[in-house]
Amino acid sequence: MRQEVPDYGKSRGYKYPLNLKKLARRRMITRIIASCLVPIVGGIYSKLEAGWLDLSKVSIPFRGLKKGENLKLLHISDLHLSKYISIDQIESALRKGFSESPDACFITGDFISDMPSEKDLDALAKVLYKFSSKIPTYACLGNHDGGLWSFPKGGFDTSNEVKEMLQKAKVRLLVNQRINIRIKGFPIQLVGVGDLWSKECFPKLCMVHQSQRAPKEPVILMCHNPDAKEILRPYFWNLMLSGHTHGGQFIVPFTNFAPFAPVLDQSIVQGLHKWDKWRHIYVTRGVGNLYGLRFNCRPEVSLLELVSK
Repeated sequence: MRQEVPDYGKSRGYKYPLNLKKLARRRMITRIIASCLVPIVGGIYSKLEAGWLDLSKVSIPFRGLKKGENLKLLHISDLHLSKYISIDQIESALRKGFSESPDACFITGDFISDMPSEKDLDALAKVLYKFSSKIPTYACLGNHDGGLWSFPKGGFDTSNEVKEMLQKAKVRLLVNQRINIRIKGFPIQLVGVGDLWSKECFPKLCMVHQSQRAPKEPVILMCHNPDAKEILRPYFWNLMLSGHTHGGQFIVPFTNFAPFAPVLDQSIVQGLHKWDKWRHIYVTRGVGNLYGLRFNCRPEVSLLELVSK
């Protein structure tokens, strides 16, 4: 027979204070409310942060520039035109970047998400043209811009729609191509490679292998996904401009940990990185996002000032 544990307080006639019972009840209610409010407040903040655009300014040493010379490059990526990112948001981001009077603009892919309508693509072309008509503007494609990766996930089966849009916008698209350009009279080789995830990154078609003579001009490389750097390692390039990561989109507070960053190399998720001793990689956090949310990782447009070494 089980022996009951006596209630010594009751046996001695002790009565628990009413205010302690109220306090315990209040604490329980507070915990319930907090457990409900935290995700609600966090969700509201994440939506607000997704539209809180940052302008980042970075200086990068660049081969061939003399002391006192500099080039101002506007680097933009991941516009992600969609139900979450409007034409107005994209135009606002471009306006903020162009207000810094850059010498040239580079857009590193993911202009869209899913399959925007022809009307939306025309609107995007008109917005881009407002700015590309002012300074030379160049681009490469990302995994959301149509093709092998995009199609099974609800996107276009090819990148033709985005290519046509960029042609209307007078943005020079490079897909496994190399051209010679001048920025403020300074000669540069500009390369744009196809997207890694779309299996369209073919550097041998457009780049100089390190077994050959190095180009006279420094090389700027547009490549959507920074993970492609390993494929690109054997070739000559000085500065790679990338996007794709959204800076991680969600960053754990008080850390640099980005658990959802879509790259194998978690050490290169955003910002400027010296890599392979003599090169630099810059990964911009991008203008848009997926699902309309960001946390501790604001969208950005990046102003890169190339200076003498």
